[in-house]
Amino acid sequence: MERGVKVVGAVPDDDAAVEEEDTSRDEAAPSESPPRPPTKRRPGGPPPRPSRKAFGIVAVVAAIGLAGTLVFAVLFATKSSGQVQDPAVLSASRTFLTDFFNFTPKTVDSDFSALTNMATGSFSTQANQFFNSNIRKALETALASSRGSVRYLAVQQEGNPAGTASIYAVIDQTYANNKITSIQSDVVRLTADLQQVNGTWKISSVTVLEGATPASASTGNSGSGSAGSSVPGQ
Repeated sequence: MERGVKVVGAVPDDDAAVEEEDTSRDEAAPSESPPRPPTKRRPGGPPPRPSRKAFGIVAVVAAIGLAGTLVFAVLFATKSSGQVQDPAVLSASRTFLTDFFNFTPKTVDSDFSALTNMATGSFSTQANQFFNSNIRKALETALASSRGSVRYLAVQQEGNPAGTASIYAVIDQTYANNKITSIQSDVVRLTADLQQVNGTWKISSVTVLEGATPASASTGNSGSGSAGSSVPGQ
């Protein structure tokens, strides 16, 4: 290496190393090295490999997206992560949903009578109108049947005001009648309000968020009910 000139790849001898060290001490501040020119890829050569940092950023973004989806679903379903899941509220709700989404031409009368007995408030008035003898006879004549299984059920709130509660449920439903050629399936998401009557939890209102209702089984409609519609009635 010549004085003041650094030869790339050369091995400095001892005297040059000492002299370079002394020179660096005499300088008031080290000079900034010029920026490196961007690396150019040879035509036809392999593409530059992504850095480890780039992989890390992609992984974090993907994880945040998945976590956001899960958090949104949980928050929508329960509203409060600390809400107590009252077994009595869950039991009454599950009984209602089982009778509401499961019937055959032979059991429609008894199932709808059970639903009417579980109703109170505004839902009691609607149930008496919707589950009347004419509707039951029409379902029997149409050989209408429905099967539903509760995929998800959670208490959203309880005790505000006292003696009331609300639930959120997701039901997988299949239904058929003599006006359709094949069994139809749907996923029903709904909320329901409950009220204690003489110590017994009863259903005071039902709102379908999306999906079909047992009413569609009698008409042969394969589409979903209107979002936000109250049940009974679309």
